[in-house]
Amino acid sequence: MKNGTFIISVDFELYWGYLGFTDYDKCVDRFHLTRDVASRMIETFEENEMKVTWATVGFLMLEGNDELNRMMPRILKPSYTRRVIDNYHNYENLLEKENFCEGVFFASDIVEALKNSSYQTIGTHTFSHYLCLESGQSEAEFYNDMKMAKAVADDRNIAFRSIVFPRNQFEQKHLEIISKFGIDIFRGTPEHFIYKPRGKHNYFIRGLRLVDLYFNITGNHTHPHAVPSEALYDIKASRFLRPLNRTNRISRSLQLRRIRQEMTAAAKNNHYYHLWWHPHNFTVSPEENFKFLEEIIAHYKVLEEKYGFCSESMESYVEKVNA
Repeated sequence: MKNGTFIISVDFELYWGYLGFTDYDKCVDRFHLTRDVASRMIETFEENEMKVTWATVGFLMLEGNDELNRMMPRILKPSYTRRVIDNYHNYENLLEKENFCEGVFFASDIVEALKNSSYQTIGTHTFSHYLCLESGQSEAEFYNDMKMAKAVADDRNIAFRSIVFPRNQFEQKHLEIISKFGIDIFRGTPEHFIYKPRGKHNYFIRGLRLVDLYFNITGNHTHPHAVPSEALYDIKASRFLRPLNRTNRISRSLQLRRIRQEMTAAAKNNHYYHLWWHPHNFTVSPEENFKFLEEIIAHYKVLEEKYGFCSESMESYVEKVNA
């Protein structure tokens, strides 16, 4: 690789990533808006010729609840110790609500738009937003979850080769399992210890991550290019794009400065820089967040012109590494 690279991955999960952690009645409108945000995001990337990996939960590829019900006999549900994180259990309870809305769970139309786009690539975010480090679940259950994710993708002529593990929860045994499904790319975490995958929340660590978003306390999170012909490519994340919510000018400018500095460092040093977020992160203040994204893209174009900085998805990046 002769140039620095700007990689974007988006975790596309709709409400499957928040079941059990939020109040459905308060969030249903927000997650329905996520559909419009995701569609607008695709258009923004396409207009700017930005290559992006969409790590997509298998559930939301389905047409709706009827198709999910037909698949149930083939599913080995995860045996989480905490029922609150069980998407199957929580989803079944929501079916009884008067304001149940399939649109916050299923988005086969948006997946089709991604398939038909020129610059977007579809990866997997597991079938059920599976949490690999949670107590109670087993390797056999994760294997089945991946089997179902592949089956749904195959039915839609989607051949994914990348994965983003929900909440960055994984161990070596999970990497061995995904390789059995033709996956040779995953999004890892930055090298610094505060970004190490954890099964439980640590508020001190989360506080350090928040500070690091605005101030350089852990260094620039750029990464040397991958080596050709690896069996499994760890395309490490660099930075989570924290959503703006009528954010004050100081915190907004600090985050933008931090991201721009890291992008510039990657361009100058022939490294890659990997930015990620979820579409639903933009829903509280869409216009502000899209303006922020446009400023990041504008900086990318400056670096592209000056240093040959290039835009890649995780998949196209690996293809370039092996070219």
